[in-house]
Formats: sequence, C-alpha cells, structure tokens
Amino acid sequence: MSSVSITGETRASVAAQSATGQRIVAIDALRGIALLLMALDHSAFFVGASMQAESYGGQPVVLQSAAYWLSGLLTNLASPIFFFLGGYSLALYAAAQARRGQPQYTTTRFMVIRALVILLLDVTVCAWFWRGATPYVHVLTSIAAAMLILAGLRHLLSPGQIGVLAIGTLLLHQAIIGSIATELANNAPQSFWQAFWLTYSYDTRPAIGFAVLGWGPLLWLGYALGHWQDHPALRQPQRWAQIGIGLLALWCGLRLIGGFGDLGSFATIGGTPVHLFVMSKAPPSLSYFAFNLGLAAFLLALAYARPTLLTTGWLRWLPLVGQVSLFFYVAHIVLYHLIALLLSLLPMSGPRIIWGYSAWLIGLAALIPLGYWYRQQRKRYPRLLSYL
Repeated sequence: MSSVSITGETRASVAAQSATGQRIVAIDALRGIALLLMALDHSAFFVGASMQAESYGGQPVVLQSAAYWLSGLLTNLASPIFFFLGGYSLALYAAAQARRGQPQYTTTRFMVIRALVILLLDVTVCAWFWRGATPYVHVLTSIAAAMLILAGLRHLLSPGQIGVLAIGTLLLHQAIIGSIATELANNAPQSFWQAFWLTYSYDTRPAIGFAVLGWGPLLWLGYALGHWQDHPALRQPQRWAQIGIGLLALWCGLRLIGGFGDLGSFATIGGTPVHLFVMSKAPPSLSYFAFNLGLAAFLLALAYARPTLLTTGWLRWLPLVGQVSLFFYVAHIVLYHLIALLLSLLPMSGPRIIWGYSAWLIGLAALIPLGYWYRQQRKRYPRLLSYL
C-alpha cells in the first residue's frame, strides 16, 4: 500500500472521530502542546528564570537575551489555547451526551461539578504548591468561573448566540480596560472583585492573575465553535490555516493602531522592534489573543495535515498529554515545586534559563509516564475519575 493511501486513510479516520464519539487526536495534541509550554513557563518560574515576553498593566518591559524572550513567546501560547480548548471540549462532550440520548441537565450537572472540582484543586493543591510570595488565584479558578457561567448560558442561548456573546464580551472588556488604562498604569489600588472580573492584581489577597471577563469569553467561544466540529471545513488543514492568517492579520492591525485595551503598546512598553510581539497578558488584550490563537490555528492545521505523526509516529505520546489535561496540570504544579526545591540545594551557576529547561525536562520524564498511568486508571474507574 502506498504512503499516499495510508495518509489518506489516517486522515479519514481522524476526520471521522467526531462523528463516532471518539476523541479528536488533533485537538488533544494541541491541548498537549499548551500543557507542555505551560509546564516550561512554570518550571522556569520556579527556579527563578524569567521568560517574560508579555506586559502587565502596560508597564515597561525590559527583555533579557533572545533565548529568554523567544522562550516567553512560545509559552505565551499556553493559556489562550487552554481556555479556548476548554470550551471546545465541553461542546464535544455535550454533543456526545446528546448522541447517547442524555437530557441536557446531565451535561449541565457534569459542567457544574467539574467546575467545582477544578476550583477546589486550584485553591488547595495548586495554591499550596505554587511558589509565589502570596496566595494566588490562578488559571483554574478563572476557568471554573467561566464554566459555571457557561452552564447557565447554554440553557438560555444557542451555541451561535453564545459565540456572539463571547465576542461582544471580549470587545466590551477591551473598551473598559481602555477607559481605566491610566489607573492601571499608575498602580491605583483595586478591589478584589475588580481584579477578579476585569483586570489583575498582585496586591489583593489572594492575588488575581486571570480576569474572568477577560479570559472566560475564550472558553465560551471555544464552546460555540466546538458545536460545528462535525462540519467538514473544521477538519480541513487549509481552513485552520486560513483562520490563522485572519487572526494574525487582525493582530497586525491592532498593533499598528495601538490602544483599544492593549495596554502593551510597543511604543510605550519598550519601543524596540522586538516589543511589537510583547503584548498585554494581564489584563489580556485582543492583540495578545489574536497573535497566540493565530499561531495555534497553524499548529492545529499541521495536526490535521500530518495525523500519522500523532497516531503512529514519534509524537503519538502528545495527544495523551491533552487527554489527561487536568491531572497533568495539577501534577505539574506539585512536581515542579519539588524539583525546584531539590535544585535549590545545588549551586545552580550559569544562566537560569538552562536550569529552567533542565527542570522542565526532568519533570516531563516523570509526568508523561504518570499521564499514561492515570489514563489507565480513568478507564478502570470511569465513574470515580470522570470529573478529573
């Protein structure tokens, strides 16, 4: 059999997965990439290596050498993908439940319970092992809040209407951030709830990193788009490449005009050509989302175009990481905390980025086998572990 026919059969198999209720390998692989990059970001943070390539509150950003900021540009992909695919996966779950004849309330119950489990893990295990100076409400809390809102919205609105609401909320959030830009730039005191819903703050207790109305719409948008997964266009590499081009064109336009919620205007935060790629992550800007999701669309196009790499090739372990995303996320916080403690006993001479990558690789050597083990446990005890 020729290689062309093998590739064609594999593509057909991957394309048919949504119709059969199986997992979609390309989606799992993209989520796996996000988790690996998130692990790199956190492993570097835990050992004191700053891979900053984003701005916070429009403050000036002093970039380190290219190795640091290029790594930061890579790790910036993680959170937008994580939020977007969180909603996408919920749509696939809802569709699978509907095919089984389950009533809507069972899916809503699953979403509510899973959101509460995610919230509990974030404020306990993740908070205990996070190496920050203060208690920290991190990405999982924002995802949990967005899921709870979505659980109610899906009974009031159609998926298309949820998508429109998500885009409208993104635009409204950008407008609000633009109106309070001066306050943020001057580090004016914020209430916990303003930071929780709109901005961010490291001065509140606990600190807030991911504003719900800034990041949550990505999850809702993913949910809306996930309902069209059975459409042939969403399984074609060229369509995702076109989406990627469109998002990068939007990013380019937003960066050139400046403003509109993007507190990280490159003329303000640094002014060098490299700072064109340094955008506001907290509060999140539309340009930050457009750039990173544009690159993610190209990665998804590649996953659909080369499915054999993910099914029988050397990257077949990558979808596994995406299939156990919550377990991987919580486990990586714990593991990299412990690895950083062990490395702190060593002199750690030389560039910190080398230690960040070293810690990352050490952690992956344990996390990937743990992921395989957990997936087997979830198959053995599906009812017990379905929310994890």
